[in-house]
Amino acid sequence: MNSSSNSGGAGSIVVLALLIVIMVLVRRGRMNTGNVPLNKGERIRPLLITLLDPVLSLIIIGPIFWHLTTTNVNHAIIAVVGGVVGVVIAWARAKVMFVRAVHASKSVVLRRSPAEYALLGLLIVLRLVEDSIKHNRVGVESIVLTGLISLAIFEPIARTSFIVMKYRTNTGPQATPPPESPQ
Repeated sequence: MNSSSNSGGAGSIVVLALLIVIMVLVRRGRMNTGNVPLNKGERIRPLLITLLDPVLSLIIIGPIFWHLTTTNVNHAIIAVVGGVVGVVIAWARAKVMFVRAVHASKSVVLRRSPAEYALLGLLIVLRLVEDSIKHNRVGVESIVLTGLISLAIFEPIARTSFIVMKYRTNTGPQATPPPESPQ
């Protein structure tokens, strides 16, 4: 047995465990919907789900990202470019997605975005083509995939950071203030 199949199996188990945790958190968020007024297209999401999103991306495509970026300098440069593009996209998405903080339940109200589904599809496609990429590490296809994978790695990390920053600073009238502690 090679080490990549062992790490793939362990990674799959971790991904499965994280998906179960996320399902439980989504359910809790949906149960809390009655306590928080939502407009059409909005959803309440526990902040922990937002924090787990980049972890899933790293586990799913991190190994192939490392494999490609360590191929040569061209791949590393394209990875940096893809990362910068990912951060810019993350900033724009966080700005559009974030509605308000719900401090009482450590949640955020987010607008639904078609980009969520596009990025999920990109993650799945990248995972499916991982084996063929590992065997063909040179050429235009490899360079383009390095940029896309870099974007898919850095976008959720940056988006999560931007949403957490907004959560921490959102105390205006739209924010649901945290309950006051009895003194």
